[in-house]
Amino acid sequence: MNLFDFFKFFSLAHSEIAENGAGKVLSSEEENSSVHKTYVNFLTSRKSALNVPLYAISSGRSMVEMLGVLAIIGVLSVGAISGYSKAMMKYKLNKQTEQINQIMMTMVEYKSVFANAGYNESLIPLFVKLNALPTEMIHSNSNSNTYIYDIFGLRIDIMRMPDPDYMYLVFHMTNFADANHTVCRNILESFKGYAAELAAIGVNSTTSEDMNQQEWWYGDSSPDNYKKIHQLDISTMNSLCEKCDNYTCVIAAVFPL
Repeated sequence: MNLFDFFKFFSLAHSEIAENGAGKVLSSEEENSSVHKTYVNFLTSRKSALNVPLYAISSGRSMVEMLGVLAIIGVLSVGAISGYSKAMMKYKLNKQTEQINQIMMTMVEYKSVFANAGYNESLIPLFVKLNALPTEMIHSNSNSNTYIYDIFGLRIDIMRMPDPDYMYLVFHMTNFADANHTVCRNILESFKGYAAELAAIGVNSTTSEDMNQQEWWYGDSSPDNYKKIHQLDISTMNSLCEKCDNYTCVIAAVFPL
């Protein structure tokens, strides 16, 4: 069968099926050919399928099933977001502890270097020269002033003060709303690990009535009747940090020179 005969046969077969139905097709010698049978079977099955009601062949999901799936996805999403937030907070707290430890160890190790700095002078440029700060903490403004910030974006000051000879490490929590209480306690716990080297740590808060409130805890070398840093417990730190929840708050560690 050449190409012309092939198309002619299909045209005739189609016409006869349309007129007489699939069961009364050509009775010619080509009736038993594989091509003929295939085409007849195809048209027969197609016609039968078209006569089946749509609802009988539908295999889609019902609205109730879809809503159930969406509800499950929603619950899983909320759990995933909550878990991610907790994991991110834990990561930031650990990172902040690392940053504080690096600063504190540098202050202890290079105490003699910092003792030669001028009074009321920032020690941050010396830290930068000593390569003692992670690069992500260092920021400079248009006036070439250098500032440092921790993982939470808290500004940190490091300075030498003449009273009589101290270095101050200061965390500013002004207008800070990212879990103040937890972050404050993490700072105090980090400071507590240096009770033997520190002269004191303090929490200084200013209320909405512009009243200044200070509480200080002192190093191991201070008189016995002083409140000691190593005696700070979770309850006391929570009490101190409550002042940082709503007010302007500064947390300071004082190193003797």
